[in-house]
Amino acid sequence: MKLLHLIHTLIPFSRHRSTVADNLTPTEPAAYIYRLPVELLQRVFLFIVNDTSGCPIINNTSKYTSISLDVTSPPLVLARVCHFWRVVAYSTPGVWSRIQIVLPEKAKPLKPFLPYFIQCWLDRSGRLPLTLNITDRRWFTWRRKPGRIPAADSQLLDILFSESQRWETVVLSSVKDWHPDFNTPQLKTLECHHSNIRRFNAPKLSSLSIHGTFSRTVPVGQPTLTGRRAPITCKDLRHIHILAASAVAICSTIASFPNLETIVVDELKSCGYVPAPINDLVMLKSMTIPLCSSLPDNYRQELIKIFTVLHLPMLRKLTLLGSPEKPQVDWLLAMLGVASFQVPVVEFHILQDMVPSTTPLNNTYVENIVPLLSFVGEVIFCGIGISYDRENQRRIYRHNICT
Repeated sequence: MKLLHLIHTLIPFSRHRSTVADNLTPTEPAAYIYRLPVELLQRVFLFIVNDTSGCPIINNTSKYTSISLDVTSPPLVLARVCHFWRVVAYSTPGVWSRIQIVLPEKAKPLKPFLPYFIQCWLDRSGRLPLTLNITDRRWFTWRRKPGRIPAADSQLLDILFSESQRWETVVLSSVKDWHPDFNTPQLKTLECHHSNIRRFNAPKLSSLSIHGTFSRTVPVGQPTLTGRRAPITCKDLRHIHILAASAVAICSTIASFPNLETIVVDELKSCGYVPAPINDLVMLKSMTIPLCSSLPDNYRQELIKIFTVLHLPMLRKLTLLGSPEKPQVDWLLAMLGVASFQVPVVEFHILQDMVPSTTPLNNTYVENIVPLLSFVGEVIFCGIGISYDRENQRRIYRHNICT
C-alpha cells in the first residue's frame, strides 16, 4: 500500500523535525503533512487500518526469540511518526478496535509488559465493538499436545475474554480446549474449533464457522448447537460453515435454525445411522457439500437421506465441490430423485488449488450433466451454464457465468 509506505518514510524524517523547525523563519510554514486537521488525519488512520488485510498483529513470536511488538504495521507504526500523530492515533478508538494476537509457541512465563500493552490497546478502543483474531502457533506443529492451555496463553486469553461484551467478530480457529462461558451479546461472526463450543449467549450471531469434525446433533426445533457440556444459543444464525460433519449433523443443524440461509460443508463424515424425518419449515437458500466418489455405500445412503428427510422449498442453489464425473453424477441423481422439492441450479465447483482454472467443459462432462437436467433448471460448470429448452427440444448454453 503506497500510503503506508510513505508513512514508513516519514519515521526517520520525523526524528529531525524539531531541528528543522528551529531553523524555520516565521514566514516558513510547516510541511502540509503536519498541518492536516485532526478530523482528516483520523479518517486517514482509519482508512489505513481498515484497508489492511486481516487484523493488525500486536506481537511477533518465534521459537528462538522472545515475544516482541510489531511496530512496523498499523496502527503502531502511526504512533512512531511524531508526537502529534501519536496523540491523534491514541485518541481515535476505531484504530484500536481490531486486533490479532499470536500465542507464543513455547509455554514461557510472560513479562508484565505484553499483558499491560494488550490491556492498553483495548482501553484505547473505548466502547466500540471488537474484531479479534487469535492464533495459536502450537496448532501448526506436531509437538502440540492436547490438554490444558499454558498459563502464559491463558493470561492473554483472559484479558480478551474480559471484553467479551464487546466482541463482534472473533476468529479462534487455531485455539483448542478453551472453555470459558461466553457472554457475547454483540457477537455477529464467529470462527472457532469445535472443542471451544461450550456455551454462548449470542443472540445476534449470524455467521458461524466450525473447525474440526462437528458430529454432534442439534435438538430439533431449538436454536442451539450442542457442545461438550452446554448449548450455544443463536436464534438468528444465517450462515454456517463446517469443516467436517455427518448427515445427521447437517440435517439437524438446518432444521434447528429457521433463519439459516446458507450451509457449507467441506468434508462429509459417517455417524453410523441415518437422520430422522424432519417436518419443520426451513428457509435454506444455498447448500454446499463435497461430491462423494469413493465413499462406502453406507456413507452414500446417509447422505441421500439428507434430501429424504428435509423439505427445502426455498433452496435456490446446490453447490458440489468436485467435477461431474459419472460416479458422482449418479450419486447426485439418487439424491435429487428422492427430494420433495426442486433445485433450480446445481453448480460443480473445483477449487483453484486442485486443478487449473481453465478446465474445459468437454463432451464427456456434457454427457454426464445432461441427465441432471431432468431434475434441475440449470447446471453450471467451468463458468458455463447448461439448461434445456423443452419447448424447442434443445440445450441452451450460457457462458462467462460469475458465481
